[in-house]
Amino acid sequence: MRRIERLINLIAALLDTPRPMTAEEIRERIQGYEQDTHEAFRRAFERDKEALRAMGIPLEVVATDPFADQADGYIISKERYYLPALDLQPEEVAALKVAADAVLGPGDEAAAGLLKMSMDGPVAPLDGPRVVVGADVAAEQPLLSPLYGALLERRPVIFSYLRAGETEAKMRTVEPYALVHRRGNWYLVGHDRERDAVRAFKVSRIDSGPSAAEGSYAIPAGFDAARHLGKEAWEVGPGEPSAAVIRFDSELAWWPEQNMPSAPITPAPGGAADIEIPVANVDALVSWIIGFGGAAEIISPPDARRRLVQHLAGFGDGP
Repeated sequence: MRRIERLINLIAALLDTPRPMTAEEIRERIQGYEQDTHEAFRRAFERDKEALRAMGIPLEVVATDPFADQADGYIISKERYYLPALDLQPEEVAALKVAADAVLGPGDEAAAGLLKMSMDGPVAPLDGPRVVVGADVAAEQPLLSPLYGALLERRPVIFSYLRAGETEAKMRTVEPYALVHRRGNWYLVGHDRERDAVRAFKVSRIDSGPSAAEGSYAIPAGFDAARHLGKEAWEVGPGEPSAAVIRFDSELAWWPEQNMPSAPITPAPGGAADIEIPVANVDALVSWIIGFGGAAEIISPPDARRRLVQHLAGFGDGP
């Protein structure tokens, strides 16, 4: 599991829980921890707690037993976590990112502040702004918490869903199997009872709900949610995919390791990291790379690199 998915799972569970969860409950109930040995869980959980605190998320440690010598329960206060909606337009987010980089530099504090605002959105056309800070975080998805709660409890949910290209939302009854982050968006993957088949639902298109449905269910053994999400946009094109090498700078070298574990990764000069991915749609690749705000570049093939340079030249002051 990608670490960012595990972190979001942890946030959603600790926001949704009616009482503090102990470390053992977290290990047993939260996806991403349940397969680890005790020592591996302890190390991963310690890293994740530090990551949440570094992002300013109010992780509280409280006593679950009044007679215990040490507090052992974890919870995230809703009152301290949620902020008023900023309702920024894409152009405003882009301007804020540029200003933060210019004034503060592309450091951890500026990135963390922007990360906690909603950076989620569809792939933008090449002539429009697209900013994805951290490139893999949909920080403000209020439905993640109840959906993840339903997943933990194996509780079917009912919600109104508006499919792309349609004008009228329809009610769906779904048994949640997984919550997956892909291409800057969160997806609920599960068994659609009306269609008696596994389907993927973009969380941002859930129009209302979710509310609890009757019954319970079991997730099939060995279920792979990724199989139901399709390929990345840059993999889909008229011809056969060819190999492309993408370089992430030292500040973002962790990202491909955590989010593209199947892609070959090679160390690059200055602490950067190179990954190799199949590409059949260069325009989609360029749009994706631009979303990293200068922290990633196309190394090869040359024609894809030229396409990126030509696109970026249109935003500069000089030739």
